[in-house]
Amino acid sequence: EFDYLTKTKMWDWILLAVVGLVTIVYWYLRRHHNHWESVGVYTPPGVLLGAGHLKEAALFKKSAGFILCEMYHQNKSHPAVGVYMFRKPALMIQDLDLIKDVLIREFSSFHDNSFHLDQKLNPYVKKNLFMEKGQSWKTSRQVVAPVFSNSRIKITFPLIQRVCKEFNEYLEKHLDEDINIHKTISMFTSEIIAKCVFGLDGNVFNDPNAEFYQQGQKLWAGSFYNPVIMFVAFFLPFVNKLLGRGLFPNDVLEFFADTIRQTAEYRKKNPDKVPDDYIQYFLNMKNENAGFTIEDVIAHSLTFFTDGSETSSVIASFLIYELTVNPDIQEALREEVLAMESFSFESISSLSLLDRVIQEALRKYGLFIMSKECTKDCVLKAGGRSFPVRKGQEVIIPVYGIQRDPDIYPDPDKFDPDRFLPENVKNRHPMTYLSFGGGPRLCIGYRFANCQIKVLMANLLSNFKLVKSPKTVDNIKLNPVMGFPMPETTIWIRLQKL
Repeated sequence: EFDYLTKTKMWDWILLAVVGLVTIVYWYLRRHHNHWESVGVYTPPGVLLGAGHLKEAALFKKSAGFILCEMYHQNKSHPAVGVYMFRKPALMIQDLDLIKDVLIREFSSFHDNSFHLDQKLNPYVKKNLFMEKGQSWKTSRQVVAPVFSNSRIKITFPLIQRVCKEFNEYLEKHLDEDINIHKTISMFTSEIIAKCVFGLDGNVFNDPNAEFYQQGQKLWAGSFYNPVIMFVAFFLPFVNKLLGRGLFPNDVLEFFADTIRQTAEYRKKNPDKVPDDYIQYFLNMKNENAGFTIEDVIAHSLTFFTDGSETSSVIASFLIYELTVNPDIQEALREEVLAMESFSFESISSLSLLDRVIQEALRKYGLFIMSKECTKDCVLKAGGRSFPVRKGQEVIIPVYGIQRDPDIYPDPDKFDPDRFLPENVKNRHPMTYLSFGGGPRLCIGYRFANCQIKVLMANLLSNFKLVKSPKTVDNIKLNPVMGFPMPETTIWIRLQKL
């Protein structure tokens, strides 16, 4: 009997401990999930304990950005809605004036992007302007802003023309073949970065296995193209800290860092052989400013690769697809390109239809969301309602949802560059087009990105006709798992010589 009572008490204690543990876990997972209700902000249904609104993200069925843009279309009647990014409450703002408040009028309360990186694990990436915060961002922006000016881009234009010549020679070897357009365009943008930024001959058109290009592909395969890695970086950063892993593969970053150090050393010993490229601009800054180190040179040079290479090639691939399946627009654009007096920076910059087709591609395939961090307590107001946001909370702008909203852009799946005729643009709210962001933190590299795509398209259309391949799909579907618009299947086209 004594043993029986002892065992019974033991099981009572075990049961009590289990119940207590479950209660603590439940409280931990649930304690933030009534935040928006407590401040009177509407929350869409479907909140799952621990996962919030991101159950499908946790199962790797859809990315957080994809889910939030779907949610935008389901809840458009609300100026803003409270969402739960797993345990964390975030405010998704949908009213266009409210978006303008966050990006411009109340910029002092929302001047930081919400993405956080461990500085020790990301010594180069932490100096990327997108990642920097507060005064550090202001200082860095002032330093690097001249790098992205039209005058600086114009200086490197002869190097861009060289890339075009090499690219054409490569393409002529593959006429009437099925071409993986994203892979092909990523070779073009990689060579632009190699020549204009790093001062190197990437040699990718002669050797697709060239090291500079392959290291760039590894950079993306080991980060933004891997949904698991990005999920951990965004939502489980402590895992990366435990593993000692940064956002990008360390061996790839060190390859580019060593390349820059070697270039700097060579140019120091051979001052008579120094081209006027981007890396030299940064090296000159280092020589003139004691506070600007070789690590700064590396960080800002890498920004071109992380921000300007792959993103441009993805948008350009979508644009080439649209011109392939819309031959009337392709022909109209070709006529504009062939009417240029010369293949110069000024001539290409003046092409209005080219501007519009790029804007339409960015509208249709731009980023999913923008995410800002509240830097001081703020109360946003719209539609007679108040939306209190605490310091440290995330404010999300569903860019892709807005740019695919049929109430703003009728028949949003149609590729229609006329949406960006001046008379049509002036009738829309300025916050309906945010592919490069908005306000003081507008993407500083948009001119360089635009230049790459403009030169690419002008060169292609003046030499080749874009035609469908038997593998070309009629309607592109986006991969819902990726954190930014990417096609679910490979885009194939063919080229014919004019």
